[in-house]
Order: sequence, then structure tokens, then C-alpha cells
Amino acid sequence: MIRILVVDDEKIEREGVKYLLSQEEGLSEIREAGNGKQALQILRTEKIDLLLTDIKMPHMDGLELARRAKEADERLQVVIFSGYNDFTFAQEAMRYGVRDYVLKPVDPDHFHKVINKVRNEIIKMKEKESQDIQGQNFLQQYFLQNYLYAGQKEILNRAEKMIDLEKWNGWHNAILIESGEAFFDSAEETMPEQIQKELRRNFFYLNLNARQSLLLFYDVYCDYQLVANHIYQFLKRNYPIRFYLAVSRKFDGYECLPDIMNQLEQQMEEKFYHPEKHIFSCEEEDWKLSGKEVQDSHLMQMISEDITRKDVENLWKHFTCLKEKYKENTQFSAMYIKFVFSNVIQELYQENQFVGEKRLEQEIDRLYNCQDILQILDVTEANIREYEKFVKQSMSESRNEVAAVKNYISQHYDEDLNLEMLAEKVYLSSGYLSFIFKKETGMNLNRFIRVFRMEKAKELLCGTGMKVAQISEKVGFANVSYFCRSFREYYGTSPESYRKGTGEDEEHSSEN
Repeated sequence: MIRILVVDDEKIEREGVKYLLSQEEGLSEIREAGNGKQALQILRTEKIDLLLTDIKMPHMDGLELARRAKEADERLQVVIFSGYNDFTFAQEAMRYGVRDYVLKPVDPDHFHKVINKVRNEIIKMKEKESQDIQGQNFLQQYFLQNYLYAGQKEILNRAEKMIDLEKWNGWHNAILIESGEAFFDSAEETMPEQIQKELRRNFFYLNLNARQSLLLFYDVYCDYQLVANHIYQFLKRNYPIRFYLAVSRKFDGYECLPDIMNQLEQQMEEKFYHPEKHIFSCEEEDWKLSGKEVQDSHLMQMISEDITRKDVENLWKHFTCLKEKYKENTQFSAMYIKFVFSNVIQELYQENQFVGEKRLEQEIDRLYNCQDILQILDVTEANIREYEKFVKQSMSESRNEVAAVKNYISQHYDEDLNLEMLAEKVYLSSGYLSFIFKKETGMNLNRFIRVFRMEKAKELLCGTGMKVAQISEKVGFANVSYFCRSFREYYGTSPESYRKGTGEDEEHSSEN
């Protein structure tokens, strides 16, 4: 697809050219400008393939615009409109890099002929550039993968003759991704672009085999544990497959890449011993700022837990730590700071969806359009305040949810009860239910269930002739020995002694 910029100080002339262009096929977008200054601004910020400009314009004529545009991008194709039908102008226009010119008034047939010729040249140029890039990427991947596993200097010597190894020196961290099944051989070809769009940061992508891919990152000052967690959450949301990630130590120079790869593979082996974990990293010093050891991934983990529990007080405290870390520090890139605080906003919306996915996209875009750290903080704090209002409203309704859980326990205490199952009953996250239950009752849910069962066991011991084994089953203990031990720990005496009356006054008051 070809992107065109039409420049003319007469709007009616621009509209005429745009109408003729609309009859052409394969043009992805047509931009317009009323003068050379506006045109240069567009050319600096957008990728334009073909510049169509009038020769006579105030402030900057078409030739000057063509000269400055070609200096900035020599691949840009330029066609000029002019009423000057003389050979001298044509020579001067060609000297400034103009590909062709069209006389005014424009003859539609001649216009389409010129545009078609230039378009074919642009297509050929794009195809060649694409082939060159693909060839370079293939060589990069070929030599890199060989060097990662072999570590032989002769591979570097061969690579130096064909690729720019200086690019390898730009990498400072690596993340290895492994899937629980053959995934990368069937994943979309756009997988690197999907991850890049999610992270909003650049990296070099290397597929190792059907189950593994490697990401190599450029930033030095970055918490890659946080980046890995972001990638894992993205993969988990989009694919019903187990994923594991290993994060390397920071490194300088491509000579150490084989050691880095070896380290990543050793870390990945940890998943066999810790199947519940999905992200593995080596131990290294946290950044020391203001006399404190602070790591983004740790702060984000605490912020995430605060949001899950709707613990606004601690949320503000942990956010303040993050805020103070970046407010006066200049060693981190603006893009990384935006990435860090966008994670805070995503956590707010992902856990509770308190205003919807569309609003989340708007807020993330608003944050990435910020010009300085103060604007970034303002956007993030505004979202936390809105979240705080949401929490206050939901907390006022929490008593009904706690009452519903307590009622369910009273009716089903003989069943297998756990936090996750009870949270599902009242449509809450387990972390939030645990938080509000303790705030409302003064004890966590597991302890409440234990107290309730012990009280019921006491009632049955004193008011019925049921055997201890029957009581154990009745109050939700499948193992009689475990019930007796729990009863003794709670009341200070065995169930049999309590029934006989020897332990009636020996209740463990600290549990009540």
C-alpha cells in the first residue's frame, strides 16, 4: 500500500488531485497540506511514499520542499504540478530529486499515466527493501542461534562479514518463553508484533524451536521481572496453554550470549520442581534508590494484591513508593516510565472492570501521550481516585456478601469448604473475599470455618450420643485423627474427655 501527501495552497486544487487519486487502486491513505511548512511537519512524523506538490506556493515553493524532503528521506518519490511548460524547469526539478511533473491544468489521462509509473517504481522498491530486510533477519537469526548454542568465535567471524554485529551489543536482557506443548510452530506469524504491541517496547525475537522463543531487549534500566509478568499475563489471556518464562541477568556485549542462554535453560528447569511458578529469574541486586531497595516487579506485585483485596490504603502507599522512585530520577527512559505506570492502570481495570475495556484503552493511550512525568502521575492518580470511589461503593455492599458466606458455611459446614469455592458463590475474587471477610468478622475465612466447626462439634458432643467418628464427619473432617488433634488444640482436651465433663471449662479462649 502507498501513502501519498498532496500539497497545494489552493484547496480546490487539492480536492481535484484527491479525486483523481481516488480512482487509482492500491493507495492506502491520502494526506494533504496547505503549504510547504505543514508538509514538512507531516513528512517528519509519518511515513510517506509519494509527495505530490504544486510548484508555486507562499513561503516555500515546491522545489524547495522537494529538496528538503529528499534530504530527509531519499527514498521518497516526488511529482510536481506546474504551469511552467519549459525544459529549463524540468531540468531544475530533476536536479532536486523530482521523479516527474504534471502540467496545469491537469490532464486526467496523463496524470494517471504518471501516477501508475511512479506507483510501480514504489512497489518494486518496497519489494526489494522487504527482501533485504528478510534476508538480514534470516542471517541474524541463523548466526545468533548457532552462536547461542555453540559459542564458537569462528561463528562470529563469519557473521561479521554478512551482518552488523554492533546491533547485538544493544541487547542487555533476555527472556526465554517456553510453552507446555508445541505452540510456536503453529502460532500466528504476527506473534512478535502482538507481544510488541502489548509491551509497547522494541525487542529482537528469535524462535528457537516449536516450544521455545527468545526475546532480547535493549533497555538497560528496566525491571525485566515486571516485563516477563506482563508477557505471561498476555499469553495466559489469549492462549489456553501453559507458559513459562525465564528472565536473564543484565549483560553487556554479545560475547556472553552463550552463557546467558545456558543460564536461561537452567532457570527453566526449575519448573519441574516448582510447577506452580511460571516466571523464573536469577538473583541479583535490586536497584537502590533513596537508601531503599526497590524493584518494580515487587511493587507491582504488592499493588496487584492491594487491588485484588480492594485495599485502597495500601494501594496509595505502594503507589507512592513507585511515584517517588521515578519522580526525580532521570536514568529511566520516558517509554519505560510510561510502561510501568500503564501496568498500574491495567491492574485497576483488569481486576475489577470498574469502567470497562473501552475506557481502559482510552486511559492507556492518554498516558502514552503524556509529555512528562507529572502528566503521567496525574493520569495514574486520577484513575486510582476513580477506583477508590468504586471501592467505597462496593465496600458498603460487602456486609451482604459476608453475611451470605457466613450463612452458606452454617448450612454446609460438613462439606469441603475453601476460599475459592466460597468466593465463586458470591461472585468475588478470592483475594477480595478474604480481605472483606477479615475486615467484617475480625478473622480470616479459614479460621472462621475452623471456629464454627469446633463449636458445632462441642454441641454434638454435649447434646447427642453420636460417636466421635460420626461427629468428625458431621463437622467436615474426613480424617478422625486430624479432627481429634484439632479439637485438642482448640479446646485443650480430647473429644472424649470433653464429653465426660473434664474439659468443659478448658476452652481455648484465644480462639473465640
